[in-house]
Amino acid sequence: MKCLWKKVICGALVAGMLAQCPQSIYAEDAANTATVTDTESNHVTPDTTQQPDDTKQPGDTQQPDDTQQPGDIQQPDDIQQPEELPQPSAVEGLHTTKQGKTKVYLEWEESSDATSYVIYRKTAGGEYKKLAERSKPSYTDKNVSSGKTYAYKIVAKNEQKEADEAAKVTFSNTKAVQIRSQKYTYSQMKKDMQELEQKYSNYCEMTKIGTSVQGRAIYDFAIGNPDAEESLLVVSTLHAREYICSAVLMKELEYYLENYNGTIGGVKPANTLNKIQIHYIVMANPDGVTVSQTRHSTWKSNGRGVDLNRNFPAKHFVSGGKKGAQGYSGKKALSEPESYAVATLTQQLIKKQNLQGVVNYHAMGRIIYGDCTKGSLKKDTYKMYDIAKKITGYSKAPDSGSGKSWGGQYREYVMDLLNKPSITIEIGSSVAPCPHWQYEIEFQKNRYVVVRIANALK
Repeated sequence: MKCLWKKVICGALVAGMLAQCPQSIYAEDAANTATVTDTESNHVTPDTTQQPDDTKQPGDTQQPDDTQQPGDIQQPDDIQQPEELPQPSAVEGLHTTKQGKTKVYLEWEESSDATSYVIYRKTAGGEYKKLAERSKPSYTDKNVSSGKTYAYKIVAKNEQKEADEAAKVTFSNTKAVQIRSQKYTYSQMKKDMQELEQKYSNYCEMTKIGTSVQGRAIYDFAIGNPDAEESLLVVSTLHAREYICSAVLMKELEYYLENYNGTIGGVKPANTLNKIQIHYIVMANPDGVTVSQTRHSTWKSNGRGVDLNRNFPAKHFVSGGKKGAQGYSGKKALSEPESYAVATLTQQLIKKQNLQGVVNYHAMGRIIYGDCTKGSLKKDTYKMYDIAKKITGYSKAPDSGSGKSWGGQYREYVMDLLNKPSITIEIGSSVAPCPHWQYEIEFQKNRYVVVRIANALK
């Protein structure tokens, strides 16, 4: 009975307690057994686990002070905005070099703050079209047509900006030297030289070396490596009426430049001209040429009547004669600005670029002066003479030794005073000035001479 009573009493007590705890909740303990937690302290010890002060309570909507508000676009503190780049400088030094019948190489200086360059091209009457974009300051256009002229422009840029100005250059894929008449003038020669320099800028250089009596510039037109350790000099038209020589040599220059990377007469110009640079004074007497072409056709002297090929300090120089068309040697050797310019360049090449020899071009007779009585020069002089004679088929000139001279001649000056080998080639079959129809014939006869001599002396 006692046990039964206790069970009844205990059951009643539990039922009473549950009736007085309407807010009781059940929680499942770690052993998955139900426990009762009462919110009133006189029945069950309350849960003393403390919540953080900023714990969100049911129904709270308060945001922290630094919470992003609607519409705000907040960047993380560690992400920086891109730095503004400076504007690239405009391209400078743009130039072209023809490298074949259908190919032209463009090159320019690097622009500050540029990461790439945009290349555009147009033909006559057309609009610029983009060809390419390159990171390096050069580009090869492999699609140029013969007989056409092209305009190029280069724009420097980076990831944000372009240069304000574009560099521009024109390239004409046509012949520069076109001799359509007998009178090949100084002005035409100068224009042709400038066009060749623009078209083949990496292969040649046009440099003023003096000024004539009447103020015309005298030029050295050099082809090949400017850093070559050796050089060859070609001097033409000291005598005014012999301007066929200037015409022939200008055609020769273009021929060498056109075939720079090919083969000419068994010689690869690129290889030869990398080791020995060839310097041309194509028209040493521009004033006299103008006199011969406009007033006095057989004039040989310079603008004030001095025969330049009698004005050099060779050991047989004698001052004398009378000013006029030919023969007057001047008051003293090198009294004329033209002969002085030629002599100065010759001496500079000896000192700075180990001058190997000099080829002189005169007219007329189809003969070659190439003998030499000076022992130390015989070998190279004869080598030059033999090459020229075999290629041209010209005859040996009489009295061509350096020991016998009419006085003041450039060839004797080079050999006797400067101790360098030299030959003189006389072109044309008639009295100068030679007729126009002989220009092409003499070019064909002489086109291999200079490059073959350069190759033999290098």
